[in-house]
Amino acid sequence: MDRRGTGPKAEESVRLCIYLHSTEIGGMEISLSTLLGYLDGHYEVTLLGVAPAVLAAVAETRPGTVVSLVPRVKSKADVRAIAAHVRTVRALRPDVLMASMAQLFDAQYGALAGLLNRVPTVAVVHCVLPTVSRSQEFLFRQMFRRLRALGGVSRSVCEATEQAMGLAPGAATVLYNGVPDTNCRGSSVSIDHSAPPQAPTVGAVGRLTPEKGYDVLIRAMALLPGCRLVLLGEGPERAALTALARQLGMEDRVELAGWVTAPWTDQFQFDVLATPSRVEGFGLVAVEALMAGIPVVASRLGGLVEVLREGETGLLVAPGDPVVLAHALRELLTDPVKRGAMGRRGRDDVRQRFSPAAMASAYDAFLGSAISGRFTSPPGDR
Repeated sequence: MDRRGTGPKAEESVRLCIYLHSTEIGGMEISLSTLLGYLDGHYEVTLLGVAPAVLAAVAETRPGTVVSLVPRVKSKADVRAIAAHVRTVRALRPDVLMASMAQLFDAQYGALAGLLNRVPTVAVVHCVLPTVSRSQEFLFRQMFRRLRALGGVSRSVCEATEQAMGLAPGAATVLYNGVPDTNCRGSSVSIDHSAPPQAPTVGAVGRLTPEKGYDVLIRAMALLPGCRLVLLGEGPERAALTALARQLGMEDRVELAGWVTAPWTDQFQFDVLATPSRVEGFGLVAVEALMAGIPVVASRLGGLVEVLREGETGLLVAPGDPVVLAHALRELLTDPVKRGAMGRRGRDDVRQRFSPAAMASAYDAFLGSAISGRFTSPPGDR
């Protein structure tokens, strides 16, 4: 992957096509929307994808963004949909195509359409989950060797991608997500009007899926009598999490509040944010919490290790262990002085490291190297 060039000149117009295969709004889509709002004006952006609502939501932050819809590819045998991807990219004639991969084995048909049309093509990986298909892994390895550049939203994601794709260390560029600044903490929202008004509140934000570890969090909260939990998000685990809270006799202390309009920090004030993930590529919600001055207790894995400064802006714990998680939550919930200090340090820290302007600058250099550089050899076999 050629790294020559530091980005296109400001006066040059660049036709950028961003491909999304997602059908729901999550961390990747929120980060992309932030990026579009801060990316330099010389980019003429087209969002290419399969879900109109997702494309419209991402495009909101950048007036003039073109939205182009292609049919969702159901399988490798769906030749008609694959051909539609190829034809659409050919008609758009972008200077560079960026496949935004919610997880490693995703968005391949957008990247493939770019490569088949000889468009400089890059990929940005947001999370790495294992594949059960040897053939899929083989095909992705071949495709990744033809990319102009490869990025990941954390060092952890970059390293996992390099290992999974058999690439040399350093083949992927770290592209941290950015979070808009929050001027103040949001107003407090009651979860249960019958609960004591000063009951400590733990929050969690994200899709209700197994990899987020919210079952572990509910079990941890069972060990913290007098404390409340609110989960913001929707997903396939809603019924199971509701049943678990009922089984543990915690209906009056746990609320599944559903999705809220971003930013959630404008509407909810938590004493601590819990991120008990089993897998986490970056940790966008953790950055959002720190930006609002909320300390975080998170799993010691993935990008969360890069977001949090252990003991300074939050606490890191072994994933999957409700006892250890409860102990860390108790440490902060019972010490308002420590919470306040961590919140202040966290806000100062992430404002410097994860600003949208820094994100846009990194992507500008990343895309510029792909446009100006020439692919000459595979990016290093292991």
